[in-house]
This record gives sequence, structure tokens and C-alpha cells, in this order.
Amino acid sequence: MAKAELLVILEGGQPDLFLTYINKYNKKRKLTALEEAISELSHAQIDSVWSRLHSWVDHQLTLLVAEEDQEQGGSGDATEEQGNNAFAVQKHVNENIDTQEKRQEEGTTKDIEGDDSNCQESGGEKKQQEEIESQRELRGRGNRKGSHNEDSDGYKEKVLESIADFACIYLNTFKDADIYIPSKLLDMAVLLHGLVSVIGCDAQAAVVRLCEVWWGRRLDQCELLISNILLILVKTATCTTAQKKDVMRLWALQKVLKMIDLRNPECEAFTGQLVSCASATVFLSCDEGIKWLASLFLLQHSLIPCLHKGIKSVLPGCTKLQSAKYAQVYFRAWKLSQGETKKVIEEDCLQDLMHAAIHVDPLAGRLSVNLHHFLHHIHRHKRHHSVSTMIYSLYEPILWRSLKVANGLVRMNTIGLLCDAFPLSDATMTKEERSDLMERQYQAIVTLLTDPCHLVRITAVKGTFSVLSYYWLMLPSHIIKKIFQKLISELIHDASSSEVRMQVVKGLTYLLDSRDAVTFLMGVLPRVGEAFDDPSTNVRVAFIKLLLKVKATKFMRYWDIVSVEHLLHRLEEDRPVICQLLTQLLLNSFHPIHLDDQQLVQRSLVLMEENRAASRRFYQYASRKLELSDTVHFMLLLWLCLRSHVRIYQESSTCEEEVTVDSSQRGNSSSTPTFPHNKENASADTDNGEGETEGNEEDDTEETEEGTPLDDPKVIGALLDTVVILWTTIAHKLALPQNFKYLNALRTKVARNMPTFFKFFKNNAEVSQTLLYLSSFLPRRTVPTLVGHCLSRLKTIQSEQESDDSYTTYINALCNWNRADDVLELASEWLEEGFKQGTVTNTKERRKSQRGVHFAEESTSTPQPLIALRLIRHILQHPLNKISTLEKYRHLLLDVTQNMSRVKDLISERLNNTEELSDMCSDQFLCECWAQYLSLVAVLHKPIEEQPPQSKKEDKEYDQAEEKEGSDGEHPDDLLFDSSTCVSECWDWASRVVTPVMSEDTGGGKRKSRSGEEGKAVTTSVMDSLITTSAHIIMTGAANTHAVYKMCADVYHLLNTDTTGAFWQKSLILAIEAHQYIDVYGRISEQSEEDQLIIPVDVVNSVVSCTCDYFKLHETIPKEMKVQSTTLANALVTLGQNYKENRVIMISNVVSTVMDLICWTIDKKQGVDLEVKKVDDLGECSSFLIEACRGRAKLSSAFMESVAEYITSILDTTSLLASTYLIKILAMDSGKISRYNLKEAVVALDSVMSKILFSTSPETKEDQVTNIYEKYGKSAKTILQDLKSSLGVV
Repeated sequence: MAKAELLVILEGGQPDLFLTYINKYNKKRKLTALEEAISELSHAQIDSVWSRLHSWVDHQLTLLVAEEDQEQGGSGDATEEQGNNAFAVQKHVNENIDTQEKRQEEGTTKDIEGDDSNCQESGGEKKQQEEIESQRELRGRGNRKGSHNEDSDGYKEKVLESIADFACIYLNTFKDADIYIPSKLLDMAVLLHGLVSVIGCDAQAAVVRLCEVWWGRRLDQCELLISNILLILVKTATCTTAQKKDVMRLWALQKVLKMIDLRNPECEAFTGQLVSCASATVFLSCDEGIKWLASLFLLQHSLIPCLHKGIKSVLPGCTKLQSAKYAQVYFRAWKLSQGETKKVIEEDCLQDLMHAAIHVDPLAGRLSVNLHHFLHHIHRHKRHHSVSTMIYSLYEPILWRSLKVANGLVRMNTIGLLCDAFPLSDATMTKEERSDLMERQYQAIVTLLTDPCHLVRITAVKGTFSVLSYYWLMLPSHIIKKIFQKLISELIHDASSSEVRMQVVKGLTYLLDSRDAVTFLMGVLPRVGEAFDDPSTNVRVAFIKLLLKVKATKFMRYWDIVSVEHLLHRLEEDRPVICQLLTQLLLNSFHPIHLDDQQLVQRSLVLMEENRAASRRFYQYASRKLELSDTVHFMLLLWLCLRSHVRIYQESSTCEEEVTVDSSQRGNSSSTPTFPHNKENASADTDNGEGETEGNEEDDTEETEEGTPLDDPKVIGALLDTVVILWTTIAHKLALPQNFKYLNALRTKVARNMPTFFKFFKNNAEVSQTLLYLSSFLPRRTVPTLVGHCLSRLKTIQSEQESDDSYTTYINALCNWNRADDVLELASEWLEEGFKQGTVTNTKERRKSQRGVHFAEESTSTPQPLIALRLIRHILQHPLNKISTLEKYRHLLLDVTQNMSRVKDLISERLNNTEELSDMCSDQFLCECWAQYLSLVAVLHKPIEEQPPQSKKEDKEYDQAEEKEGSDGEHPDDLLFDSSTCVSECWDWASRVVTPVMSEDTGGGKRKSRSGEEGKAVTTSVMDSLITTSAHIIMTGAANTHAVYKMCADVYHLLNTDTTGAFWQKSLILAIEAHQYIDVYGRISEQSEEDQLIIPVDVVNSVVSCTCDYFKLHETIPKEMKVQSTTLANALVTLGQNYKENRVIMISNVVSTVMDLICWTIDKKQGVDLEVKKVDDLGECSSFLIEACRGRAKLSSAFMESVAEYITSILDTTSLLASTYLIKILAMDSGKISRYNLKEAVVALDSVMSKILFSTSPETKEDQVTNIYEKYGKSAKTILQDLKSSLGVV
């Protein structure tokens, strides 16, 4: 059917039907049918088919040329240029195959004639003709009509594409047998190949596939069909969207390169395309691409420099893997090359990269890393004599002299390459020469271990351990001893660089992998134990990893290097990252899972007895490395161990009671409060039958002998601490449904013995507190009396117990029982009482209320407002309590916040009085209440979220859901809270009430302060808390743009009002956060409004100006600001990072302020102190501002630019002297200010010197008193001359 349909379509002369036919059968499922139809065609039919297809191709190409002729604008010229490039390549290929083409055509003609005679003798031809006639009848007139309209249609690219696809299918059909190639098919292929560069993309891709198949099958005249295809494939493989398959297709045509003469000028464009392959990293994705690039180096000498230049251009942006692939390209090309080509690759390529790797800046970009990684893969082949000789011959002219240059970075690169290429050798040398060469390398390595530059020492240490690891047996013993003497005696104690010390420890760890060096290291490692106490965390981390490696190798014991007591002490106090590694190191020693339960408990008790604090940290991190089942089992073991100890002690006490009843009774009488219990808890006390006969409850854990670790109360406390810590760390796992069996087992065991333990340890307050917190993990219904006990203890806390943190245990327990609402209610009651005590409005009424007779009311507890604040603060600071309380009792927190807002009225009242409102409503309470109120405001932020528009049905459903939720609990809208709005209201209140009080005088001036000196402290605390909370709200994104601008304006006005300097640092932090917020969320859209707003830059400038004013008034600055130059530097960097205008404004303000201070000092002292040589001696304020700028390279450069600009605008002698004096000090104490910037400032001073000195100075007689300004001018001129000579300014 497919065969007959094909013949009918071709005979009808309708290309559109042929296109439909190809699209129909050119699929995986139907392609087999088309191949069977092609295989059934006779030679005569094949000739007929390709004759028709050739005519269609010729017709389509004619139409294409006609369209191109009509478009003679730009496209025709571009097409002609592409055709010329393809023709230039094809011309050199065709010159060698003209004779073969004629012979092939003659042979093809004879084959066709023979096939025709065979077709005429075929008996099945008649049946095929009948099928053709039937198909022709079906199409009939439509096909003939289409045939007449063929010429009227325009150029159709799809027709060429379908014909080329059909040709590929035809060639692939005959896989094993010989392929019959009609002359028309060959002519058509040659024609398409010649014009492949000018046809459309889809058709071009089909023609390229056809020619690739032709070349791959090595069919007749394949040389005629490949040159232009090579050019197209090169372009495809070098474009940015190239893929791995494009490179593999190009590699299949690699032999075509040998047929092209690249020295011909007509192939210049093609040569450029080949060179671009070197910079296309897609060639590195497969072995074929690496082989292709290597083959390009072997084409001709003139191409190698171009390829090398292309690779060098992409090396800075390569990855380490890509640089290694390029190394494979060079090495493969070097290995396959000979004669002059090999010499060019060595000297012009490899040696050039070696020179670049030595002199590149290792701190700038990835180029240094890529070059060293590139050469490392060349050095890998150094075991071959020819390669090692080549490496040495290339390094020899540049390596040894680079080890002695003055530039430390060059020495660093050189020693790294020397250690990587070690040992350098030359096969042509004699034995004595090789020995001298090795000795030279040894001495170079040993010498650079103590290089003055720490970067060189770091690289030398790395390289030295690499050499020791690979060539331990080859190195002489005296060299090894000399190296380790420097490592152990000097470098591991290098005080100038912690990186050097860390690399020594890492190198020892790396060397442990070398079995040949282990025996030597057994005597060395105990000498480096002091590194365990290194002040650098990175060094300590590296040392613990060394101990872990020692433990894994099992050649020696790690406690021979550092004692276990020392390890536990470090575990007790060090950082979490150190504790995790120490836990991993000690886990098998103190928690051996493979041992039985009794030994496991014994080792744990030994750890608790040795160091209780360390045991807490140990089990905090050990639980992360244990399975949940093992952790629960261990917790039960400890609990049973404690129960056995209590039971044994109770039995012995019972025996003693029978002998000495009287003394026992006296011992039992105690005033210490006992554990409150009821019938439910009492029933658990007598439950001794169940559980004691269960598994893991045998008497194996009982200690009948005297002197057990559990006799020490500290060990018992540590045991309970361990249970609590383990339960806390696995609580999230126990909450999963699949782990409820473990949770129930723990609760059952703990609840059964908890009353007994409370009674037994009633005299031990510390253990009782731990048991109480452990009880909080039990269901509330199992310990009902404990809940009331915790609440009652909280209510009885007195003010003298504020420093005692025992009440935090009660809070944590209540929160675990979901009773945080009781704590909040208690805190609200106490706060309410504190607010009531502060409602007396004036001193007269307060004194009147204190007189008279009062009846004392008995009360079980006194309200403690300060402790109430601490209760709320602890809930919000504890991470678990905070999350649970915000989730379940948000409405109570909102009520507390609303109640605490009354503190503003109390503060207002306090600022109108000279004394505290009352003992309960003290200044301390007001300040802490205000700070806690603002903390709640920040935590409770939950604004209204904008909802997308909904339909009426959705609105009705939403209203019903809200009504249902509102009937069950709190309405969602009642839980919303906008922190930024509340803080803005606080700023408005502070501006009306607090800020005016700050401007009042407390020293008896004309406007005397109403609140006294203590009131000033209140105002300072209030504003400090407000600025801190504002910065936090901005930082967390809880503010909006308008609120941010308002906060900046309020802080700006506060700085102008304040005279104490207490808010400078917090204001700078707020300015930083505000700038980052505005930078992310955008500015206010109204330009006119924005022009009137206070921006963060204004806040920074205000801080600088206030610092200057404060210094002029007090001749010092606040102590806390002397060490906060880093905060100002961060503000200058952050606000000016992406906004050059902001940076210029701020730095110019700093420079103007510094100059103003220096001028003020000059006028005050009538001169300058020439003995000053450091910025710190210039004055506290000036040094503070300069230190903030000169400590960073970018800021120092901007600072000096502003100084130069300031110098050009000088109009008086005092400013000139101040500028000259500043440059003199900066030249001696420059920090990160470059010498170039100093020279520029000196040149600017020199240009204005004559203008200031000579044009403005009045004429005076010799006998008159020297004018003060002339003195300033002479001093400036003298200093300038010294600067010019010292800096070399002509």
C-alpha cells in the first residue's frame, strides 16, 4: 500500500501530497512500512522516483533563486557572502576528485541499464501496475489539476526538507546490502550540498543529515557532499546553544580537515570558525570534543597561537573541571605532535601558562586556581620520563628565580607549583646532576616554610605535606627531621596567622593516610597537643578532626595526645561546632551501643561523675547520632537505675528505723516544703509490683556495694539532667504517630515512679526542680497537683528572689502543660496592681495618702509587677514557649499588650514629677514595662492581608465560615495587629511628651527640668527602647515605606534635641536598616513628598554633626562611641554601596566635620602640634571619624577624594593649615589610604598655596608684630614642603 501510494503521488506531480506522505510515514511506528516499500522498488522504479524528486528540487531551487533576485537589498549580499565561504572550502576538495567523479558516473549508467532489463523481465510488474492504476483513478482529476498549478506556487522550504528526509530514509533502508545510487539522487545531493548555506533552517538541517549519512556510509562521491556540511556543523557547535550531540556529529567528520588547505586565503573565514572551537566549552563535555580540539593543534603551526589565545581568554571563567579538560587537550596534542609542532606547543603554550601561573594574582578571581589546576593535570603524567623532562625544561628558566623575588604572591605561586611538580627531574642528566637537583628542591621547600609572608608559609605547608605523603620513603631522613622541626617548633605556634597553624594540623591529618609515616607520627603527635587549646576555632576544629583520624586509624590512642579530662573540659565550655565533634570522638567511649546495658550505664555514670556540665553537652549532641529506639532504651535504663538506687536506700533506711526509731523521727521532721500529692499520685507510690518484673528491670543495675556514683547528689542531678535533655532533643520525633509507642512507654515508666522520687529528693532543691520540669512532659491529667503547685510557687515569688532563676522552671513546665494562659493572667494581675499604684497624680496627694492610719490586709502573696515583666519576657525569649503561646494564646498576649499601653500615661505622669510614682510603680518598672511593651508590639505583628476579589457565592461562604469560627472562639480580625502603626503612634507620643523633657536643664538653669536627674534616665531608656524596636521592625519587614520614612524623621529630630549622645549608635543601626528596606521595597512614589522627607543619609549626617557639637562642648565623646567606629563605617558602606550620590554626600560631610574640628583646635591653641604622628592623637572626635573611613579601601579612597575637593574650595589660611596638617598625619598613619591619593591631595594643596598666602595676606612692616594668619601660612608652607619631599611630589 505504501509503495503504490508513493508511486501514484510521484507520478501525479503533486509535492504537497508527497509532503503529507512523508509526515505520515516518517514516524517510529510507520517508518518500517516505508522502508519495506522502498526495498520492494525495482531499479527502474527507483530511477523514476528520483528523477521526479530531482525535478522538484530543481524547481524549488529555481523559485528560491528568483525570490532572492527580487530581494536585492541586504539579504542577497549576505547570501552571496555565505555562498562564497562555502564555495572556497568546497573548491579545494573538488580539485582532487574530478577524475573519480567521471568514472563513477560511467559505472552508475551501466548499472541503471542492467537494472532496467531486469525490471522488464519481472513477472510481478503487471500486478503493481494495476495497483497504480487503481490509485490513479481515486485521485484522478485533482492530481492533474495540481500538476498544472505546480509552477504557479512559490518556493516551499518544506518540500526540500521532506525530499532530503526521504533521501536519508532511502539510504538507511539498505543497511547490509549494497546501496543502489541513481545518478539523479547523486546529482540532487550535490545540488543541495552546493546551496545548503542559503536555504532555510529546517531544510538545511535535513540536507546536513543527508550528507552526514552519505559520508558515514562512505558512499560514492562522498567527498563531494561534505565540505559545506563541515562548515555548518562547526558553526552549530560553536554557538551559545550548542549541545554535546553537536560536538559528536562534528567529530565524525574529523577526517575532512585533512582534505582542506587552511593556508589558502580563501579559507580564512573557515579557519576563524575552527579557532572559535577552542573557546567553546561545550567541546569539553565529551571525549570526542577533547579529541577534536587536540586535532586542531596538529593541523598547522600558524593555527596553534590562535587556539592558545582562545583558550586563555576563557580560562578566567572556567570551572576546575573545565580547566582540567583543557589540560587534557594540551597534553593529548603534545603527545601526538612531533618536531616543530611539539616545540611550539611546549614553548608558546605550556611554558606561557606556567609563566602566567607564577605571576598571576592569587587573590583576584579564579584565574590563579584554574591555572594551577590546569598544570596539576599536566604534572600528573610526570612519572613518564619524557613528560618529566619536558616539565623540568619548561620550568627551569623561570622557577628558581621566582622563588627569590620580592613579591610574596609570586613566591606563593612558585612554591605551590614546585611542590605539585615535585620531584623535578631530567632523564638526560647524570646521577650527580639529579642528586644536586633534588637537594636544590629540598632546600627551597625548607626555606620557604619560614618565609616572611604568611601566604607563602600557608602554601609551603600544604605543599610540604603533599610531598611527604607521596614521597615519604624517597626523602632523606635528615630532610624529614628538618621539616618537622620547623613544623612542630615554629609553624604550629605561628602567632601572625591562624591559617598557618590550621594547615599544619590539617597536614598531619592528611599524612596519617600514609602508612609509611605513621610510625614517625606516633612520636610527633603527642608534642602537638597544645594546639587543642588554640584561640582560633578553625584550628581547634582541625585538631579534633585529627583526633578522629587517629581514632579511625587505630595506630595509637587519641587520649595519649590529649587527656580525656581535657577533652571534657573543652566539651563543657566550647562552641557548638567543637562540641559536636568532641561528642563524635567520645561517643564510643562513654556511650558504647555494642556493650550490654550494665556496662553502658556504668560508663555513663563515670562521665557524669567526672564532669556533669560536659555530660549535659555530650548527651545534647549524642542524641542526634543515635536511633530513636536506642535513645528511649537508654533513658529507661537510667530511670530504672535511679529507681533501684532509691529502693535500696529506702530498704536500708527501714532497717535503721527499726533500731533507732527516735533518731529517725528527728531526722524526718523538716521544715522544707514537701511534694504536694493526692490520692492519684499516692496510688502510684505503692505500685511496686508492676513494672519491676518486666524486661530490663532486673537487679543488674542495682549497686549493693558502698561508694556507688549515685551516692553523690551531683551524679543523681546529672542523671536526671540527661533524661530531660534526651527527652527534649527527641520530643519532635516522639510526637510523630509512628513513635507513639515510645512516648507511651516513657510516660508510663516516669509517671509510675515520679511521686516516690519527689518524696525521696524533697530536701534536694536542685533535683526537685529537675523532676518538676521532667514532669512537664507527662500529660496534665497524670500530675494535676503539680500544676497547682507551680502556680502557687509563682504567686509566692518575692522581689528579693528576682535574681533566682528557679521560677523559670515553673514557667517552662506550665507552658509544656499548655497552661501559659495562667501565667499571663497572673502577670496581668500584677501589672494591673502596679499601674494602680502609679495613678496618684501629684506629690501632695501622695504625701497625704502616706499619712494617717491604715489597716494591714493579710495576703498570701504580694503583687510583683517587675517579676510579672520577667515572666512575660521569659515566655517570649524561650523558643518553644514563644511558638506555643503565640499559636494558642495570641488573644491573651494582645490583651496584655493593650493593658501595658497604659505605661505611656504613667511615664507622662512621672516626667511631670521629681520623684517616683510609688515603690511598686518605680522608674525601673516603668522603663522595663515600656521595653517589654515594645517587644510585644514587634512580636505580635500580623497585618491585614489583601484578599483577591471573590464572587458573591464565595463571599457568602467566607462570611458563614467567619460566623462559625467567631462562635467557637476568637474572630480572626480580632487577632490582627499592625506593629508599624503602633510604633508610629509611640513616636508621636514620645515627640509630644518625652522629647521636650530631654531639652530641659537639670542643673538649675532658666528652664529647670520638671522630672529631675532620675527623670532624665527615664527619658533616655524610653527613647533607646523605641529606637531599638523601630530598627527591629524595619529589619523583619513588619514596617511599611511611609512608617520607615517617619521613623527616620523622628530619629533625626531626636538627634537634634538630644545633648547626651546616648542614641548615636542605635540611630546609625536604624539608618542602615531603613536604607536596606527602602532599597528592597522601593521609595515613596510622590516625588514632591519625597523631596521633603528625611532619608537615612540625613540621619547619618546628623550623627556626625552631633558628634562634632558634643566634642566642642565637652572636649570628649561618650565612651561607648569611642569603640563604635565600625558602626559608622558600616553605615557609610551600606548607604553608599549602590548610590554614589549618597556616598559623596556622607563622606563630604565627614570631611567637612573633621576640617571644622581641626580648625577649631587650631584657633583654640593658635597653632598645630607638629609632634603628633598618629590619627589617635588628633582628637577623640576627629580620630573617631577618620578611623571609620581609613579602615576600608573604598571608604579611604572616597575620603581622600572629598579631601581633595575640600582643598580646592579653601578660602582662608586656617583651613589651609588644617588640610596640610591632616595630610601630614595621614601620610605617617595612612591605614588603607593609598600613596597615590596622598600625592593627589598634596598637588591640590600646592595649587592653592600661593592663592591663600600671597593674595589674601596683608602687607606688614618688618618692625610690626607678626600676624597670626601669616604664622598659619608659614606653618602650612613648611609642612607642605616636607610632604612634597617625603612623597616625592615635584
